[in-house]
Amino acid sequence: MLPGMIIPEVKLDFAGSFTVTCRAQVIYRKRFDEESEKDCRLKCGLAILDMDIEEHRKLLALLHQASDRHSYLNGPVDMDTLWDFFFESGFIYPQKYNFFKENRENIKEVYQKLYTSHPTIARHFTYQDQGRIMGHMAMLRFYNKSWLIQHHAASASTSPQAGLGVLNQIGRFINDSHRLCSANMNFVFCYFRPENRFPERIFGGVSRGINDPSRCSVDTFAYFHYRNTASHCFEVGDGWTLTKTELGDLKELGHYYEFSSGGLMLAGLELEAGLIDMDELVEEYRKLGFKRERTLFSLKKDGSLKAVIMLNLSDIGLNLSDLTRCIQMFVIDPDQLPRDMFYRSLSALSANFGTEEIPVLLYPESYAENQSIPIEKRYSLWVLNMNNTDDYFRQLKKLLRHMEC
Repeated sequence: MLPGMIIPEVKLDFAGSFTVTCRAQVIYRKRFDEESEKDCRLKCGLAILDMDIEEHRKLLALLHQASDRHSYLNGPVDMDTLWDFFFESGFIYPQKYNFFKENRENIKEVYQKLYTSHPTIARHFTYQDQGRIMGHMAMLRFYNKSWLIQHHAASASTSPQAGLGVLNQIGRFINDSHRLCSANMNFVFCYFRPENRFPERIFGGVSRGINDPSRCSVDTFAYFHYRNTASHCFEVGDGWTLTKTELGDLKELGHYYEFSSGGLMLAGLELEAGLIDMDELVEEYRKLGFKRERTLFSLKKDGSLKAVIMLNLSDIGLNLSDLTRCIQMFVIDPDQLPRDMFYRSLSALSANFGTEEIPVLLYPESYAENQSIPIEKRYSLWVLNMNNTDDYFRQLKKLLRHMEC
């Protein structure tokens, strides 16, 4: 076994209980006992290059349990216990409960599949003691190469370490996964409310500590619900058009965003030129019994781009704030997009959702303020380039040390 040698198939056997197969490469080879001339045993170090994503999940689940018996990766979850935990921890608050109540049966069906069939597109992390859930966090592969971190909740009354425990699990998972081609993980991202102290201190603090938006960035959206109307026609006139987005439109969006922010938002949301083909992921969702669609539109005046609009369509409740089933509008010419045209475009596109109210994420948030568009809250989008995981853990360690003090 020579250093550099690639071994196409390696089997790891765990006490005969289960095996995992992987592709590996020899990293080093050295004498086991340097001082003994008779002892010719060699010690070789191997690195895992890739493995089946499901087998990798089983391997990490075993390692997480070995590290902390309370930590479960896609472990068994009683659904009634999970919903009780979401309510008791305050994760589902009155406004979110109204959304849950209106779509109760659909959401319960989606979560039954997410938490019992172990789909390749989803991972959940729980901190449990004797079947009682004390901390929860989840991830969802929502774009081809980007995973969404969501649904962080903890019960501080039972275990102060539960929230940090699942956060640590997420960190270990992304660090152990992103180098595998089968994981499809170039970026991880999450949405959080800036006024929520814990995510602001953790995710916002990591971004500020790294202090390089090309490695880790935060951008803020205005958020509100658009009430669906009966009229969905976009009346062409005065030079305004609403058409499917073209390659040149994404390039123009990229120039605007680089000037205004320079962060990773477009890369994380796969809105860069050449990254908009979602067919493979859409098909994977379909095979697993889930819905995932995305459509891009461009709003123009006399051929000049004013905004790019992304329609994300997925199962109701896939994200309990409905951020995976929403309209995201990126205004690139705020001074030349009238308020009435903004609403006309939303009206035309709302027919794709089939619900009375549609969540809208608007960037930049300053456009909403300047146009007197009433908003309900703000959401910050945090994106991490997975080539910079060392920076993430370095800054996270500093933050946690300060929090303990």
